[in-house]
Amino acid sequence: MNIITKDEIIEQTGITKSVASRIIREGKQEMVKKGYPFYDNKRLNFCPVLVVNEMLGLDLKGSEYNALKSVS
Repeated sequence: MNIITKDEIIEQTGITKSVASRIIREGKQEMVKKGYPFYDNKRLNFCPVLVVNEMLGLDLKGSEYNALKSVS
């Protein structure tokens, strides 16, 4: 799964920290609406890059995250 953080959004678009934080917050809200309660966590600081791209109409690149790799 490709994810994106607010720092990656800032780096790729040049928008402010507060706007990038709001984008992540709204992206997490969208994921909760889609049925993923995992994203209903204020300490979670990322969301899927696809959601952010849909919201902004851009083609940002995120980081690859594989839960199975990180466990081992």
